[in-house]
Amino acid sequence: MRPATWLLLSALSVLVACQPAPQGDPTTPATGSSPPVGTGTSTPDGLASDTPPTAAASDPLPTARPPGGSGEPTATEAPAAACSQSDANRAFFAQAARAMSWPVYCAVLPDGWFVQSGSFHLANGGGLEVTYRGPADARLAIVEGNVCQGGDVEACAPRDAVIGPAAFGDLQGELGRLSTGLTLDVDRGAQPSWRATGLGLTEDAFRALSAAFLLVEG
Repeated sequence: MRPATWLLLSALSVLVACQPAPQGDPTTPATGSSPPVGTGTSTPDGLASDTPPTAAASDPLPTARPPGGSGEPTATEAPAAACSQSDANRAFFAQAARAMSWPVYCAVLPDGWFVQSGSFHLANGGGLEVTYRGPADARLAIVEGNVCQGGDVEACAPRDAVIGPAAFGDLQGELGRLSTGLTLDVDRGAQPSWRATGLGLTEDAFRALSAAFLLVEG
């Protein structure tokens, strides 16, 4: 081989070795990357949970377990088995019922309703709050326990007018009207008390949902 030809081949080898490694398609996610998070997780009963209810991080909570077994409770084993939503949400209500000294109620809702947010705490007599989102962006909120926390009743449990008696599960409450919706109070201003608020619901629909509230056996 001539010296000139050898030098040319050596130079080409150096250029090829210095080229960067080929890159993948920039529109394709890298292997192992996290998929986009959806707006809800489907559950066996056809409902979904945007944000599963949680207890306050500082609260010591009992662990819901099936009788004589271990692991997470199932829909038929949890004390709150008839409550709407996933097994995790039913376990949440069962834990709250065991932790509180007053009766805890959950909603039993038709298809199309979702948990938007929920939590409970043990301080100051305890309290529970859960908000559901339904068809046509309707809202149903439940607040139980120390609803007013010693504050002004008109501020913490407002209403513009009183309509009349209505059922809150097996309790008797007083239905009221707000400028934005409806409200139902049981023992308004007392501790404990129970309050439901409905937005985007007719009076008949709100009465039906409130009457179906279920006493949770802790």
